[in-house]
Amino acid sequence: MKRIGFFLLVFWLFGSQIQAVTVTDFGLKKMGGDFFKLSEHLGSKIIIIDFWATWCKPCKKLLKRLNTIQKQYRGQVEVLAISIDEASAFSTVESYIKARRFEFTVLFDAENKVARLYNPTLKIPFTMVVDYQGNIVYVHTGYIPGVENEIEDKIKNILSSK
Repeated sequence: MKRIGFFLLVFWLFGSQIQAVTVTDFGLKKMGGDFFKLSEHLGSKIIIIDFWATWCKPCKKLLKRLNTIQKQYRGQVEVLAISIDEASAFSTVESYIKARRFEFTVLFDAENKVARLYNPTLKIPFTMVVDYQGNIVYVHTGYIPGVENEIEDKIKNILSSK
């Protein structure tokens, strides 16, 4: 598991000079109580995985942009917003998401098991784009205005090569 996090660090540092790694399957509780298994969603849509928390201001800015992407590419892209808030904050997460009418899938990773798999440092927001074959083709840590354009460019590239 630590090798995937190391690989993603190298991928982030050296970008397209190396080949993408395949995403590792995981299962997490969804907002609303159902269980979400990543492998059941691979292949039909481009998947954006974003790790965030309610106490993270840059995360909240990015979530707004990701919701716009979710709406714009409805049926082609699935955004997974994975909260790393503590379990005691789940109601705060739900209130935040519902108040903003975000349309993406919200998952809970209170123990950070999935977050550490891809992002051992737990710096957030941490965002990945996964193509139809399950390859991680984009990784970004943090939020700066315009990062959503990079994400959208990756989506367009994947869609055009389909």
